[in-house]
Amino acid sequence: MTALATWVDGAVGETRTALVRDGVPIMLHVARWSDDGARPLWGEVYVGRVRTIDRRRRGAFLDLGMGPVQGFVRCDAQGRVRTAGGAVALVEGQAVRAHVRREGVREKNAVLDVLEVLPSADALGRVARPEEDRAARADDETREMLDALIDGALAREAPIPGGGVLTIERMAALSAIDVDAGARGGERDPERFARALNVDAATEAARQLRLRGIGGIVAIDFVSMRDPRGRAAVMEALKQAVADDPWGVIVAPMSRFGVVELSRGQLRTPLADLLCDAQGALTAETAALAALRGLEREVRAARGRRVWLTAGASVFDWLQRDPIGWRSALTARIGAHWDVRQGPGLAPGAWGVETD
Repeated sequence: MTALATWVDGAVGETRTALVRDGVPIMLHVARWSDDGARPLWGEVYVGRVRTIDRRRRGAFLDLGMGPVQGFVRCDAQGRVRTAGGAVALVEGQAVRAHVRREGVREKNAVLDVLEVLPSADALGRVARPEEDRAARADDETREMLDALIDGALAREAPIPGGGVLTIERMAALSAIDVDAGARGGERDPERFARALNVDAATEAARQLRLRGIGGIVAIDFVSMRDPRGRAAVMEALKQAVADDPWGVIVAPMSRFGVVELSRGQLRTPLADLLCDAQGALTAETAALAALRGLEREVRAARGRRVWLTAGASVFDWLQRDPIGWRSALTARIGAHWDVRQGPGLAPGAWGVETD
């Protein structure tokens, strides 16, 4: 019987959740306080107004009451959308109630489905949201497991169970996953070796896509196999691995070169886009929230002694601006026996904690 569990940590600034099946993490989600009300999030419902009809893109842009942040609604060739009451032709200036089906990714707008056309709208903005994502603080062991899991999900390489490595690259048009045997041992027969490696790689690649929140077109370059039975076994392993993916996956046949293309839905922002900048480095917010978790852990262990968080320039600046109200939230949790200072010798995103 399959055993499902969750690791949840409601830290100051974000709630991190992992879904775990039979002891193996299969999905990650990070909900940040800073995103609340700043961008349309999956599952939220908005009252919006049609700003522009774009027939070339077969869609309409919605004013959601969030300034320059817009939503996009897909239409048919006649500019119609399907609602519970039937097909409706949208017109500019029209008020609608719409549900966020897909969060914005990189420079793309969030995609919404129109639920109903409204006669008017006194105010635009969010009118419903999923259940609040702020849970209680996890114990130190769970926090450490989540830290390690997220670090692994941001890495370029991921180990394959049994040996070997996946190299995962996200590009503008697609994501590419390369399978490499590395120092893997085992079967002496090349075909059997490749089959065993690729079957394990297929299962792990599907898990990594879910952990990292990667959607769109994905190309997996498996180790070359000639035996049709081995190729069929790898395809079956991949299809089984994605069968229960809630985002929906379509798998294409393996090419003669051993490459399999698949399409995975993109409902939420990929983990790397949320936590890292365009160059792949952790954002100041990501580093600052990690620093606050470190500060909280040290204060709980200090037993009343004063604790200092020393931060590099970018982390210190983010903390000083306090865009999410972290200072009052942390004080309510652990008291006021701590302080923050800038470390001139530290790298901009670095930090450390120490006790007087």
